[in-house]
Amino acid sequence: MKKNWMLLTILLSGGLAACSASPTDETTNSTQQEMDDSAQNETDGTTDGQNHEEDQTSNNEQSQSDETQDSQHSDETSEANENKDSSSQSTGDDPIDKEQKKMAIDTLNDLVSDGKKGKVYHLSDNFYVGKTTQTDVYNTIGKPERQDTFDRYTGSMGQASYDLRYNEKGLLVEARYLGTNVERQTNLGGISSKDLVEQLGEPDEQRTLKESHQTSYIYELGNYEIQFVMTEKDKTDHVNLLLVS
Repeated sequence: MKKNWMLLTILLSGGLAACSASPTDETTNSTQQEMDDSAQNETDGTTDGQNHEEDQTSNNEQSQSDETQDSQHSDETSEANENKDSSSQSTGDDPIDKEQKKMAIDTLNDLVSDGKKGKVYHLSDNFYVGKTTQTDVYNTIGKPERQDTFDRYTGSMGQASYDLRYNEKGLLVEARYLGTNVERQTNLGGISSKDLVEQLGEPDEQRTLKESHQTSYIYELGNYEIQFVMTEKDKTDHVNLLLVS
C-alpha cells in the first residue's frame, strides 16, 4: 500500500511539472517567433529602402543623362542652323539677293520699254527725247546743278541722277540715266552683260570706249537708240537714250 502511494505521488509530480513547463515553452517559442519575424521585417524594410534608393538614384542618373543629351542636341541643332545661315550668306543665294536681282531686271526692261517711245526714264512723264525742249525742262524741274555739254541733275535719297543734252535749237536729243547711289544693286549695279543678252538678245552693236575702258552695248529702238555702258567689272555704269532720226 505504501509503495502504491509513492508511485502515485511520483506520477502526479511529473504531470504537474509537465503542465508547468508547457506554457513556458510555448511562450518562449512565441517570443522567439516574434523576434524572428521582427528581424525579418527590419531586413525586408532595409532591403526595400535600399532598392528604393537605388531606383531613385538610377532615375536621377537617367534624367541627368537625358538632360545632357537634350542640351547637346540643342547645341548641335543651333550650330547647324548657324552654319546653314552662314553658308547661305556666303553663296549669295539668299532671298534678299534674288529680290535685288529681280528689281534690277525690272529696271532694265522698263528702260527699254520707255526708250521705244523716246521717254526719259522716271524723270518726268512729259519728258521725251526729240520732243521736249530745254525750256520745258527748266520750267518743270528747274535749272541743273551743272551746265556743260550736258545739263547735270543730281539725285539724292535714292533718286537717280541724269545728264540731258540739247541740240543748237534747244531740243532734247540725249538723256543719260546714271542710276542711284543708294542700293545701286537694285537698278544699274545689278545689270550685267549676261542679263542684257538674256533679256534683249545680242546687241546690234558693241563698242569699246578706250578712254574710260568701258564697253557700250547698243540696241536700236526704231527712231531711238539705247546704249548700256558697262564698267570693267561688267556692271552697268549708265544708260544713254538718243534720237537717231
